[in-house]
Amino acid sequence: MIIKEKVKKIFVAIIIILFFVFVYFFFYEPRYDGLIGNWEGTRIIAHRGFGNYAPDNGLSGVKLALDNKMDGVDLDGQLTKDGELVIFHDLRVDRLTNGAGYVRDKTLEELKELDLGIKLDESFIGEKISTFEEIVKEVNGQAILMVELKVSELGDTGVEKKAVEIIQRNGAHDYVYLSSFNPIVLYRLKKLDKNIRTVFIFMDTNWNEDIRKEVPSADLKDLPFFLRSEFTRRAIRKIIEPDLLSVNKEVDEKTIERLISKGWPIFLWPLDSEEDLEKSLEKKPYGIITNEPISGRSLRDE
Repeated sequence: MIIKEKVKKIFVAIIIILFFVFVYFFFYEPRYDGLIGNWEGTRIIAHRGFGNYAPDNGLSGVKLALDNKMDGVDLDGQLTKDGELVIFHDLRVDRLTNGAGYVRDKTLEELKELDLGIKLDESFIGEKISTFEEIVKEVNGQAILMVELKVSELGDTGVEKKAVEIIQRNGAHDYVYLSSFNPIVLYRLKKLDKNIRTVFIFMDTNWNEDIRKEVPSADLKDLPFFLRSEFTRRAIRKIIEPDLLSVNKEVDEKTIERLISKGWPIFLWPLDSEEDLEKSLEKKPYGIITNEPISGRSLRDE
């Protein structure tokens, strides 16, 4: 009988502990405790370089953003066939260049032969695809450089190691933020270097129509349900410990307000219309990501 009573007590204790662990991970929202210290004001981040006014993810857009004293630029990074980290949005080069095929199937040399500006405006003809390191050197601490690492699989592709090495080599910890929809990528980054500034991107819905127009259906993978639910994202954040959050504007208002009230530095996106910009600025987030950076800054400064 004594043994049975002890087993029963142990079992009850385990259940109670598991209950509190469950509540902590899935219901409790602690105060923010990341690398971003006390901050004021909202930063205007130019989407894909300089939004609608320069080649997508091009060096010329980054230079325009810096010349116009933007607070930062938001770009996309992925690996080439020969393991180089380049700045490019789409998985395929077809839509944005005069070439065809996947970025992952081309070497850096082959990508450098493509024209990134030819489909936007004749004034940008001759624009080349840049490497992550070239952009890091160009920004050189003048603004925030946020780069989304585009990795859909769970396996280690080596992109995290490559990005961290470049940041370390250039002493860029303070101004380079690495973002991803994939929490495993952010987890690996922190394991490689705890001082890397990581940004967890999320949304409540699947891809919107604008994204679907840009990406061929064969390349568009649905976001898993657990990344679209705040219930599970709350647990994910505790495990991967991101330093900032990049939140789609259509995420539930209560979620956004709660996270801001807990001190989370949040980027809101995509914000292009005056109405969206004004509505988002009222929330006083850490930053907004927009294709209309000049308008965004004017509204903020007003």
